[in-house]
Amino acid sequence: MRSIRVPLIGVAVAVATASGSALALPLPLSATAVAAPRAGAAPDPGSTRSLPLVPLAGHERSAAPGTRAAQGLPRRDVEPFSMVGVVWEDPGAELHGTVQVRTRSAVTGAWSAWQDLDAHQHEHAADPGAAEARSTAVRGGTAPLWVGDSDGVEVRVRAEEPGERGAAPPALPRGLRVELVDPGDAAPAAPGEAPSAAPGDAAPVEGRADADPQDDTPHDDTASGGASGAASDSGTEPTPGTGTDAGTDTDPGAEADAGTDTDPGAETPADEGGDAPTDPTAADPTAPRPSAAAAPGSAAPGSDAPAGPLTPEESAASAANAGLAALGALEIAELTKEETEASLAAMGTDGGTGTDGATGTDGATGTGGGTGEDTASGPDGGAGAEAPAPVAAKTYIGPRPGIVTRKGWGADEKLREPNFLYTTSVHAAFVHHSATGNNYTCAQAPSVLRGIYRYHVQSMGWRDIGYNFAVDKCGKIYEGRAGGVARPVQGAHTLGFNSNTTGIAVLGSFATTTPPAAAVTGVAKLTAWKLGLHARNPLGKSTLTSAGGNKYAKGTKVQLNTVSGHRDGYSTACPGTKLYAKLGTIRSTASGLQGRP
Repeated sequence: MRSIRVPLIGVAVAVATASGSALALPLPLSATAVAAPRAGAAPDPGSTRSLPLVPLAGHERSAAPGTRAAQGLPRRDVEPFSMVGVVWEDPGAELHGTVQVRTRSAVTGAWSAWQDLDAHQHEHAADPGAAEARSTAVRGGTAPLWVGDSDGVEVRVRAEEPGERGAAPPALPRGLRVELVDPGDAAPAAPGEAPSAAPGDAAPVEGRADADPQDDTPHDDTASGGASGAASDSGTEPTPGTGTDAGTDTDPGAEADAGTDTDPGAETPADEGGDAPTDPTAADPTAPRPSAAAAPGSAAPGSDAPAGPLTPEESAASAANAGLAALGALEIAELTKEETEASLAAMGTDGGTGTDGATGTDGATGTGGGTGEDTASGPDGGAGAEAPAPVAAKTYIGPRPGIVTRKGWGADEKLREPNFLYTTSVHAAFVHHSATGNNYTCAQAPSVLRGIYRYHVQSMGWRDIGYNFAVDKCGKIYEGRAGGVARPVQGAHTLGFNSNTTGIAVLGSFATTTPPAAAVTGVAKLTAWKLGLHARNPLGKSTLTSAGGNKYAKGTKVQLNTVSGHRDGYSTACPGTKLYAKLGTIRSTASGLQGRP
């Protein structure tokens, strides 16, 4: 299997392979688009302020490293921020205890109640042994929490009480710090939408970050601390697949894929450390070729491309979506099913044959709805194999949904590492919740995403945002990790199962709160299209190989639902009980959108 990292900056890129040869990848970038500076004043790129936690007065103190004394930050004024998290030195250390914050609204001056941060975030990470995981910049940390426009903070971190685990309470991790994230200026508004800047969220319910997300307003929870999290699911989800959601992880379509998906690419990532190896266009024939991109400055039909030049980093991220939108587009246009199938045909594949370097069989239903076998025959386990000539087969793919690009939500492309990582294919989708709370409006979703991105990269030390996609409470879909929405980008979302999968995060917290119907439908639309690119049946199963975790040892072959929750691959509460209960609806809806019988 070839080991390739693709730094897509410049007019051409030389990609080294294991054989020592080089592959030149021309990019549709003009010298003007790359070199010219921005016109006008540059937007505020945002910032992260990191403050060390200290032993709290009135609690046991210890000079020894890894103290069990409560630590925190006394109430203080700070520079404006909108997202907060706590990190520590050792990414392998777990925080057994509680992490709580209070924040002061920069608009009203009122202090919030104490809010819990999700202290178990380590399962959202690169696979063990991957270069991203081995980086000395990586830290342990909580999930970040969106708190809105704030200018004051107070923090307390407490270890578990003695006896909770039948032994002495564990020490708190070393090097605890609070990260105060300012996501910067709002991203340009998506077509037809209001700008995303909306400062001044109300204070969340005490101890809760998952207030009811059904409406599109921040929630004022200062009146009481006992708001119910069991909100009903407003609205009716479209169910073209006629599936119901009984809250269980049933798989009515499992017989279509009897688990023969051998997942050849998951066992041997690039350097035996989990890094993705693949030339993006060779391994994934569904990915648009750079030559298909619209010329810089031209607008693809239905796309919203900004005027003015791009930075080299922005050009590289945008060029990864060549053929889907113009260079610099803010959004990839939604297509009908017929338009989606036509676009695949124009790129030389029908979406159901050979999309992952295999034999040309449909990985979910066979070439025409038959056996469901996926027997890879690529020269190196499927990686880099050219797709066979398309055969006459039924195309099972959902309509391409509208997707806000990284440019659209305002990603600062200079934060991430410049090269992109690819895996061989996409055999399954893992659904997550971001655990960032529900106290945001849909117009603020780009700001939330910029905050998560900055926290993942600058606070946690990752190469880029961990998720491949995000979906907000109104169902809008966003591009996540850079590399191209149609390509098999390797993320850092499901520890042990980042190869040959895609990670989708619903923005919010859904342990006790039902996700909005629009968000559930958004995930279904995305999986119908993304899995369809790789001939996957959302109602089927796929066999993946674990790279190591607390549920499956390294090398274990695991048969999972093609649309799974994070907890299916790792022992975790993610994606929250209420969102996990919606996976049945997501699968059946996605299958129906693909046009499966």
